[in-house]
Formats: sequence, C-alpha cells, structure tokens
Amino acid sequence: MPSKMDKELLIQHYLSNQLTDEQRRLFNQLLASDADFKEQFEFEKNLQGAIRNKQNIDLKSKLIGFEKEITEDIPAKQIRPSYRKWAMAASIAVMATLGWLGYTNLSGPNFDALYDTNFQEYPNTAYTITRGDNQESIERDAFVAYESGNYEIAVEKMQQIPLSQKEEYVDFYLAQSHMHLGNHARAKDLFGKIIKGNAKFAAESYWYAALVSLKEGDKQTAIEQLRILLDSYDYQKEKATTLLKELQ
Repeated sequence: MPSKMDKELLIQHYLSNQLTDEQRRLFNQLLASDADFKEQFEFEKNLQGAIRNKQNIDLKSKLIGFEKEITEDIPAKQIRPSYRKWAMAASIAVMATLGWLGYTNLSGPNFDALYDTNFQEYPNTAYTITRGDNQESIERDAFVAYESGNYEIAVEKMQQIPLSQKEEYVDFYLAQSHMHLGNHARAKDLFGKIIKGNAKFAAESYWYAALVSLKEGDKQTAIEQLRILLDSYDYQKEKATTLLKELQ
C-alpha cells in the first residue's frame, strides 16, 4: 500500500502530466478503491483549476492595461496610421503568444483531467445476477467481480469464457475492466473490434474509445470518434458535444 507521501507524489505527477504507465495504473486503482485518495485528488485538482483561472484573469488584466497605456501615452491624433497598425499588430502578437503559453502551461488541454471528468464506469446491464442463487458459471463469477470492482478477477474470468458460450457483450465489459486497470491499449483494441463488427454497445464503444484516445494524448482520433458518435448515435450526446467543443 503506498504511503501518504507516495500518494501525494502520484497526484502531483498526474496534475503535471508526468505519470509513467505504471504510476498511472496505480493512480487509477487508488482512485477507484481509496475514498480518501479520491477526495484529496479532487481537492487538489479543483485548487489547481482555481489558481489557473486567477492567473488567466490577471493575464487578461495586464494585456488590457498594456493596450490602454499605448492609447493614453500618445494622443490618437498624433498616432500615424502606420504606427497605429504596428501597435495593433504588436498587441495581437503579444496576446496570441501569451494566450498560447497560458493555454498550454496554465489551462491545458489536460487530457487526463478531461478523461477523469468524463469517464464513468458503465453499469452491468447485460448479465443479471440474482443474489443468493446457487448457479455457478465463469460468466457469473466475472460479472460479480465486475460489479464488486475486482477488475483483475473480472478480466481473468471473462477471458476464460469458452468462445462457444461467449456473448457479444462480454468484450465490452472486458474493455471496461481493462480501462479501470490502466490497460488502455487493450481496451482500445476491444472497442475497435466491437465498432468494426457493429456489435451491441457499438455506440458506447465510440464514446469510451474517444476517452481512451484522450488518455493516450491522441486528440485528433478522439475528435474523429466523437464526431462519428454524434452523427450516428444519441448515446452521451450532451457530454460528447461539450467534450468536442473543448477539444476543437
């Protein structure tokens, strides 16, 4: 079990986009299983967001002040057209440069933050588990593990289901389990398989595949997947629309 200091370091590395694959896997596991860790993470993420907003407001105020000084120091009638154009161009250049720096260094895009904001586990709607029954099967054990958050066991059991008995929804929940474990490449392959076969959960697979692309920092693919989702399906329409606007 990681120490308090180790957990704090994980959060700081996450907020600065410096997590290794192994650290990201541990981070996701703690986020799903450790309520105190999740509470601390949410607090520090919100605090960082507040600081960034304050810095952006200060930056805008400075730029407005800079433009005002130019117009006040030199009366408008004394400013030659060429100088006015130069001053305007200089202001735009400064604002564009500082705006770009502010965007990349202060406010994002933080793909991990977008992922965490939008990712929610898909509930088990495919396999009915009757509590207290005596029925035993690999599939039942897999979905009991999934509902309990034991994703490693869920993956193990789902992969043991014989092909002849494997329902088409199993791959979707297998992909979900891999996402929780940080195995995003494996999840992406499974979502792609579902989409290609136009199987059940194809719409949902586009949404989660877009989130996986965000986690991998592949903005363009995420945009393409969101556009297909919005053009062809109604699933997560509001969230997909908002996320697409944030990425464009």
